[in-house]
Amino acid sequence: MLDPVYIRASRAVTAQDTFAANSLPAVFSDAINNTLSYLQPAYQDYFTIMQLRRMSRITRIGMVAAIECLRDAKLTHPQAIITGTGKGSLSDTEKFIHNIMEFNEGTLNPTPFIQSTYNALNGMIGLHHDSSSYNTTYVHRGFSLEHAILDAMMHLHDGEAENALVGSFEEITGEHFVIKEKMGYWKKENISRTELLQADTPGSIAGEGTFFFVLQKQPEDAMVRLNGMKLLFEPQEHQVREQAQALLNANGLSWNDLDVVLLGNNGDNRFDHYYSNFASQLSDETHQLAFKHICGEFDTASGFALWLTAHLVKEQEFSNDLLLKKGSRMRLRNVLIYNNYYGSHHALYLLQECQ
Repeated sequence: MLDPVYIRASRAVTAQDTFAANSLPAVFSDAINNTLSYLQPAYQDYFTIMQLRRMSRITRIGMVAAIECLRDAKLTHPQAIITGTGKGSLSDTEKFIHNIMEFNEGTLNPTPFIQSTYNALNGMIGLHHDSSSYNTTYVHRGFSLEHAILDAMMHLHDGEAENALVGSFEEITGEHFVIKEKMGYWKKENISRTELLQADTPGSIAGEGTFFFVLQKQPEDAMVRLNGMKLLFEPQEHQVREQAQALLNANGLSWNDLDVVLLGNNGDNRFDHYYSNFASQLSDETHQLAFKHICGEFDTASGFALWLTAHLVKEQEFSNDLLLKKGSRMRLRNVLIYNNYYGSHHALYLLQECQ
């Protein structure tokens, strides 16, 4: 069993105004045409115009989030850089494919191809921070972020690093939205984020998000402790409950000890039964929160839940916009995250307040 790790800093760039103040805003943006698109940072505060011309949209966002996360942690050279992404830079991938068609497979501009590779962002972070340490990217659909975190936990456990910058990044493009729409990923009718979780229809709303965390072995100046994780592929409902129970037991906890549970409900009636079944185990004292009506659905949306948890444990409060069911706990010590990506990739996180 891997040792617990500590989250020292966390940053999020989403459709909401989460980046500037590194907290949830008082007012939330709504989906437009069933899409929650990035509220982009002020890039001119970080890069010159010439630098920006050579960077794609997702690279700019990822770089800014990583820079601020390391700054918050007071780190200049992370000992590992590990990310996860389900799709990488879709805009550059599409641009390169269009160029192949436009120029009849002739001489092409290599920049879109270079920036479309999944590890392009990692390389740029390493160059920017003059880091030649361990640097890798996981592309495992709904488990991409989780595998990045597990890799970091193993590095910390084995003594190969004292800290690690871990993150995830996703974007949605118009073409990719249409492709997934034909596959049944999105709602057929336009829907407000406030109505999403009550909708009894297939599909959800598209989202995008970039998240970075500094993980470390020691508790000094940490926001929250990550005790462990469980990953399940295409499980039955009872298997999810059993693995959650095993995770709690391994940490000397019971269902009644949970103060907050974050659930990945996305309004898709084909898969939300996993969450209702899971929630039936919870005490009435436990606060039940949702998050995908705020960020939308994408491969690494669990990063938003992890960012939320780090801040709600540190600040001991959460927005009423997140509430599924209000509990009675005043102190927020033990938090469980349960997310699944369209019924196939299921992830459980157990986090605790630092003692």
